[in-house]
Amino acid sequence: MAFAKSFIKEGSIEPRLYQETILDTAVNKNTLVVLPTGLGKTVIAALVAAKRLELNMVEGKILFLAPTKPLVEQHAGSWKDIFKFPKEEFKVFTGLVNPQKRISEYDEARFIFATPQVIQNDVLANRFSMEHVVLLIVDEAHRTTGEYPYEFIARKYFEQANEKRLLALTASPGTSREEIETVCKALRIENIENRSREDTDVSPYVKERNHEWVMLELPREMLRIKGLLGIVFAENLRYLKNAGIIQTAEKTDLRKKEILRLQAQLVREAHKNKDLYPYLSATAALLKLHHAIEMVETQGVKQVYSYLKGLHQDTTKAALNLLTRTQVKEATDIAEELVNKGIEHPKVQKLVEFLKENKKTIVFAHYRATVEIILSELAKNKIKATSLVGQVSKGNLAGLSQKEQLKRLNEFRKGKYRVLVATSVGEEGLDIPEVDQVIFYEPIPSAVRTIQRMGRTARHKPGKIVVFITKGTRDEAYYWTSFYKEKKMQKVLKEMDMKKIGVAQGTLDKFQKTEKGEQKAVVFADVRESGSGILRELDGLGIEVRMKQLDIADFQLSDRVGVERKTCEDFLQSLIDGRLLAQAKNLVENFRKPLFIVEGESLYGLRNIHPNAIKGALVAIKIDFGIPIIYTKDAKETSEFLATIAKREQLDKKREIVLREGKRVMSLPEMQQFVVESLPMVGPGLAKKLLEYFGCVEAVFKASEAELQKVENVGEIKAKEMRKIIASKFESIV
Repeated sequence: MAFAKSFIKEGSIEPRLYQETILDTAVNKNTLVVLPTGLGKTVIAALVAAKRLELNMVEGKILFLAPTKPLVEQHAGSWKDIFKFPKEEFKVFTGLVNPQKRISEYDEARFIFATPQVIQNDVLANRFSMEHVVLLIVDEAHRTTGEYPYEFIARKYFEQANEKRLLALTASPGTSREEIETVCKALRIENIENRSREDTDVSPYVKERNHEWVMLELPREMLRIKGLLGIVFAENLRYLKNAGIIQTAEKTDLRKKEILRLQAQLVREAHKNKDLYPYLSATAALLKLHHAIEMVETQGVKQVYSYLKGLHQDTTKAALNLLTRTQVKEATDIAEELVNKGIEHPKVQKLVEFLKENKKTIVFAHYRATVEIILSELAKNKIKATSLVGQVSKGNLAGLSQKEQLKRLNEFRKGKYRVLVATSVGEEGLDIPEVDQVIFYEPIPSAVRTIQRMGRTARHKPGKIVVFITKGTRDEAYYWTSFYKEKKMQKVLKEMDMKKIGVAQGTLDKFQKTEKGEQKAVVFADVRESGSGILRELDGLGIEVRMKQLDIADFQLSDRVGVERKTCEDFLQSLIDGRLLAQAKNLVENFRKPLFIVEGESLYGLRNIHPNAIKGALVAIKIDFGIPIIYTKDAKETSEFLATIAKREQLDKKREIVLREGKRVMSLPEMQQFVVESLPMVGPGLAKKLLEYFGCVEAVFKASEAELQKVENVGEIKAKEMRKIIASKFESIV
């Protein structure tokens, strides 16, 4: 690798055989690299970057995307130690960097490290073009699903770049063929380089990883709580079966996804048939009971007691009905008694036993409340531990800022704490120090997340993985679900034929640039819409998107059309906090053609709001304010409506797109046209023709039927109706 001597510092990389094999492929084809954590995905990316720079005579830029600011900074730091280029050519872009400053820094940078949200926004705002990017690196590529920006950035990259090559990195791209194909198609992958710990070219570099499964029995009292809640769960199932809502009541281990699917179906139908509301309430009760039983089986007594007591503050019919059940009351009393006696789930004590060994450990727990209980128990046993949770506060449990997260990780790295108790935030996106052992407080059914958790140990030295499993509970089901999903993932990766997926170069034809001179419609979008996925969809539909801080409306489609977009959840929240009708008032005062778009499956059943209140709000928008409402099922359909209206207004009707800021004041010509438009059968186009022909509003109103018919598109019937309105005597409206 002669190029390594030119661009890479001597001794900074010692390429392994499998890395060089992957390099040969990744330089020539868009490649997805699936490699266990700790085996040098970042090194492979650096080698590919060096080769791409060599092939392009050092011209061009490298764009490295990672999901979080800490990961972005981690990659930038490691590459500065690898490459010989001046440190000034390595630029980190996150939301903390001023957008205007980013414009000049893009030009100066050779290596761009950024979060995808920043690149998406800057591409949409025309602050950054990927024309000179010779390699796009997508880290944690399994995130390329749904509304995440990776797919949009990849599409724009293949539209804009002169010399295209994409490298995607992940430890686990998905568990089904459909999931993996989704990633491959979105990123235009032409080849997959997959390695597992067992592969012959990788195994010499893999450190030993020991597994231990700790099987635990639920105490008799906790089994009693589970049994009582199970009785009520089964009764709700029978109630739904007897009504013909479900086919069988035998499946008492109904999965949460199945209940949510049933609930969504009932929500869609209930506002048309109010007789379904009792069954919707029963489904909500199933969800609450399902969660309570999960707390008993996998978490602890304090968690289930706190949840059952919390039902008293829940005003939904489902909660009120549950509180009338003697079984629920007895279960709550037993849980309270156990809390008072200090009796807990056996996992708690077993965890303390494991952590008394002097090992650096990460404990993963699904619920934040469980993290707090574990920390409290470890403190009693004088075990130095700290927590790592997400940034959003939940109930009375405060979140951690990113600064505080990094502070705690640094303290853990330096040895101030021996144990880190983390929720899912510790799985990826942060530079987590290597540890001696990883403990799963409970198994999780996701193979992707399980792989991420296990990757926190046995990178540079042997490590241990411990999984706590409560016998006869969903712990066992979740463990085996994850196990078989991982096996399936490896099988799918080995069998995948990229030619059959159809994501090779030929599929890029539909992503070519818009022809020069082709006119585009423009949509002004509020910056707060950047995370909705709509801006990416609009761009894909050939719309020029301009992001601005809009005072009124979420989208402006022409000089007269302003659109307020509401998801069903946002519509209901706006109704509760009083914003909804105020927004409608502002919209109608500032746009001659205001429009509401309500996006989602249904407004009914999502919140504890009476259907009549929702209907009243809809009536007010339509009747009192005269604003049409369009209903869409998702962001894609919303985008299609916005694009259609924008093209119709600007390209067909030749109306201007002018950014309207602050309260709209009509110009004199606008007011004149507005007055004439009030006549029957007169739209904007005809009003303009009438004014141009007669010269003023007064002359239009004084014109006879014969004179009116001299104007293009005005026939006998239309002229008669206009004169009828102008000349008829006014009679008071009763």
